[in-house]
Amino acid sequence: MLVAMNPKSKLYETDHWRGRAEATRKKAEALAYGKSRDRLLKIAMEYDKLARHAQDWQARRNEDDTLSDCEF
Repeated sequence: MLVAMNPKSKLYETDHWRGRAEATRKKAEALAYGKSRDRLLKIAMEYDKLARHAQDWQARRNEDDTLSDCEF
């Protein structure tokens, strides 16, 4: 199944994912060391990965827009 991408969705915004990562890290810091803290830190790392994916997607989109503006 192919899903259409909605570039206006906050899922494609790096700040959205970085904010989630930061909030999750703060929750983890409030916990004593243990499995719950470790899991939250892993989730924060995954949010960081999603932020990088969103940043890459935006860069590719900007490249495509730049190329489409050029006349060949």
